[in-house]
Amino acid sequence: MTQPTITGHIQSLENKLGTVLLNRNGKVVSLTEAGQILYKHAVNILNTREQALFSLAQYEGKLEGELVIASSTVPQRYLLPDLLAAFNLRYPEVTFTIRQFDSKGVVDAITSGAMDFGFVGTDTSGSDLEVIQLCQGRLLLITPCHGKFQHFKDTALTWDQVANETFMLREGGSGSRTLFLKGLEDKGIDPARLSVVATIENPDTIKQCVMAGLGVAVVSERSVEDEVRLGLLKGFYIDGLDLKQSFYFINHRRRVLSPIARAFRAFTAEYYQAP
Repeated sequence: MTQPTITGHIQSLENKLGTVLLNRNGKVVSLTEAGQILYKHAVNILNTREQALFSLAQYEGKLEGELVIASSTVPQRYLLPDLLAAFNLRYPEVTFTIRQFDSKGVVDAITSGAMDFGFVGTDTSGSDLEVIQLCQGRLLLITPCHGKFQHFKDTALTWDQVANETFMLREGGSGSRTLFLKGLEDKGIDPARLSVVATIENPDTIKQCVMAGLGVAVVSERSVEDEVRLGLLKGFYIDGLDLKQSFYFINHRRRVLSPIARAFRAFTAEYYQAP
């Protein structure tokens, strides 16, 4: 809709209700108290409508359509494939489109209304989002298989053993980067003292650069399981740093999910709570 059309609809609604719904102060618009009351009832009406459509679709066995999924890198590559395959078995008429962001990008897309829900690897508590914790993993320090760490047999290192290494980091909105830097700060270590040779968005590029000897990196253990198992990289936990990573399904608590999205949300919660 164009802006004049939206304005006309709102003015018509205000005239019909005999009350002012919006405070208008130049370009700044906010809900009046009457507007807030109507908004709560409107959301309930929409929720009831969507639930009715969902119930009918389930009853007739015709849940179909497209799911557009926002996801950060690690959940997209290592959580979604099995989840989508399982969901497809139950609802074979549903198709999928996956949009990749970093964790901050997923949150921004949902809070702005551009996307309905998504998967992230960072804590989003305290926001306007409903959050379902799905599973946990850990961050791992990866090094080349040659050089200093070639003959290390332990599965863990101390921070003193790696503090002077040259690091590669993910981009600023990455959940794994945020967790790593917070883990340092919680331990009283200034992240600004890291020797950072590169900031890289693509996790595969980071792995290749580590293999080539450009430096070391801290990444999700899920993203390097195969490379460590095959001896292409070495992986170490860092003693004393809290680097446990949780993965979440998130959606805006005030937006109405479509019947398909509502079914997918319920299925995802069930899938990850199953033993």
